[in-house]
Amino acid sequence: MLNIFPNLLFLGLLSPFLIRIALGIIFLWIGYSYLFKDREIIMKQISDRWPKISAPIVWFYGIFEIIAGIFLALGFLTQIAAIAGILISADALFVKWLYKDLSSIAKYSKLFYMLIFAVSLSLLFSGAGAFAFDLPL
Repeated sequence: MLNIFPNLLFLGLLSPFLIRIALGIIFLWIGYSYLFKDREIIMKQISDRWPKISAPIVWFYGIFEIIAGIFLALGFLTQIAAIAGILISADALFVKWLYKDLSSIAKYSKLFYMLIFAVSLSLLFSGAGAFAFDLPL
């Protein structure tokens, strides 16, 4: 079947750019909330289960998500940041399904994390798109 709007196909490199920017902002927001907004609540829930490693876990995940968000927003090492997004969303889905008492760690819905997984997988395969430091070979 033919495309309804074939004149828009030249904008194909903009779609990974828009997806990359949106996912970068999401990871920046989640990392910010881990480190500053909801840190005490998350540390309390983790310390109930693993008391000695609660602070390093919160700091590691917060910084990891902020770095992934910055890399995605800038388009720097996009495929590696997309792999980080896949790991983050897989970990959040793991927490949602197996540790239901840790609700503040993965505070968004399962569908949200499944969509993040799919978008990260899409960026892994498609690359950074336009306006990125990564260049397709």
